[in-house]
Amino acid sequence: MTRPPDRSDAELEAARLAAIVSSSDDAIVSKTLDGIITSWNGAATRILGYEPEEIIGRHITTIIPANLRSEEETIIAQLRRGERVNHFDTMRQRKDGTLVPLSITVSPIRDATGRIVGASKVARDITDRKRYEELQRTLFDELNHRVKNTLATVQALAMQSLKGERSLEQAREIFQGRLMALSATHDHLSQNSWQSARLDEVMDGTLRSFGSRVARQGPPVRLNSHGAISWGMLVHELATNAAKYGALSQANGKVGIVWRLTPQNRLEFEWTETGGPPASAPTRRGFGTMFVERAVAGDLNGTAHFDYRPEGLHVRIGAALS
Repeated sequence: MTRPPDRSDAELEAARLAAIVSSSDDAIVSKTLDGIITSWNGAATRILGYEPEEIIGRHITTIIPANLRSEEETIIAQLRRGERVNHFDTMRQRKDGTLVPLSITVSPIRDATGRIVGASKVARDITDRKRYEELQRTLFDELNHRVKNTLATVQALAMQSLKGERSLEQAREIFQGRLMALSATHDHLSQNSWQSARLDEVMDGTLRSFGSRVARQGPPVRLNSHGAISWGMLVHELATNAAKYGALSQANGKVGIVWRLTPQNRLEFEWTETGGPPASAPTRRGFGTMFVERAVAGDLNGTAHFDYRPEGLHVRIGAALS
């Protein structure tokens, strides 16, 4: 036959429980079925701002935003019926009026006869978790948006590469080159959390292979992700055209690139070819020309001017910088 606990055992157990409540990182609050707060631990003070002497004896709705007070009515009704209250996430109001997200667990408090006389609430501050969840949602939405945009870009490149009177092999070569240019720009953007990339970095992937035959000069210019992709693609078109038909198709041919920022925060860009075959205006507008013009007008809110000079092609682009 086991020995019933004596008073010292009960006091020891009560002291142990009080120590657990006092040292808990979670807010632990007890209340009557009428909603009057009867206990308030240190974590509750840290999270919600009220000292015990300020809040004990006041109604629990002191810390519940007006638009969420129906939660308390539902909880009390469930407790009175002896029903279980599942843990839930909600918002509570601090002493200074700001809101804090909490995960709350509610347990009934019973008297010696087993009758429910109140409730104990354990509330955990989930600010960091909510911030992380919001970040996850934002990143997922951004990723979804970028994937859709990239797929649309690839689809447009495929359709444009297959247009015109060219063989399948020619179309494949053109499409592959454009994909590589797009990939190079994506690499630079990924190194900057997809926020931005420098203009000179965007040009690197396309122009690096030409070494000193391409001279570049201009101030640091940072492009947003949309602008970086557009500039990467149009520089690729200019370089591809120069390598096939212009200055870079000749051993002594060179390209000079100069860019500047205007006081109106617009980007002026010049591409000048020398040392190659004389440039002459085509009898019909080629796809490369149309690609650049459309990219500048549609994506960069600007204009592109092609000047076919005897010493080589000169392209001047004026575009918005956003």
